[in-house]
Formats: sequence, C-alpha cells, structure tokens
Amino acid sequence: MAIKKVLFVCTGNTCRSPMAEALLRSRTQEDIEVKSAGVQAFPNSPASEGTRTVLAEKGIGHDHQSQSVSQELLEWADVVLTMTYAHKNMIQLLFPEMSEHTFTLKEFIDPNTEDKDIVDPFGGPIEAYQQTAEQIEACLDELMRKLAES
Repeated sequence: MAIKKVLFVCTGNTCRSPMAEALLRSRTQEDIEVKSAGVQAFPNSPASEGTRTVLAEKGIGHDHQSQSVSQELLEWADVVLTMTYAHKNMIQLLFPEMSEHTFTLKEFIDPNTEDKDIVDPFGGPIEAYQQTAEQIEACLDELMRKLAES
C-alpha cells in the first residue's frame, strides 16, 4: 500500500507529534502529507516552547495549532504513527476500525523492537526536547526508507 498521508499522535499535540510532523515535512517533498494530533489535546494550543526552540535550532519553521484525534483525521491518514504504546492502545480502543493502520513510530520502523515509546519531554529542560528530537529523527531516517519503498 502506498503511504502518502501520515498522522503523528501524542498526548497533547504540543511536543512530540508536532515535532515529528515538522521534522518529517522538512525531509519530504510534497508527495507526502503530514499532520499531527493528540489523544488529550486542548485545541488550538501552540507547540511547546521546547519544541519550537528545537525546530528553530534546526532551521525549521512550524506554525502549529494543536488538535484532537478525530474520526475524520484517522480516516484521512494512510498510517497513524503514535509516540507511545499507550497512545496506540487508546486509538485502537476508541477507533477499532483503525487498528490495522495504527502503530507506534518505533514499531512501524522495527516490528521487533522492545522499546516502543518516544520519551515525552513535556516540562523538561531543552536537553530533553533535543533528546526527543534525536529519537524521532533516528526513526524518521528509517521511515523515509520505508515510505520510498511503499
């Protein structure tokens, strides 16, 4: 199945998923659409200061407004990539019809991984956001290879 639409999901849609969205968008051409959402998002919140700082350090501009996971967003996506196993489970519980298209980001790139979660930097120092960005970028390198093959 060709993957052209990727939805990243985290908790509040202010740290990890918008970071992943911006980082993937910066690596792809217009052939892949990227969005992000949160399982407990407060709508229209900006990306966290740490996320904005890390993206700015990488020269990536990203105007972000948080949004909640919805049926419409899930149906839009070819694949839903969550930041943690708990996010994946919540989506599968609330939207069971999306189960076969929902994976943790780490699990999607390596189905045999034991460590399925991207660490949440929320409220931590800038170094925590930088470490999260490094984790996400390592996954996106492999994700780009998988998307090129699809």
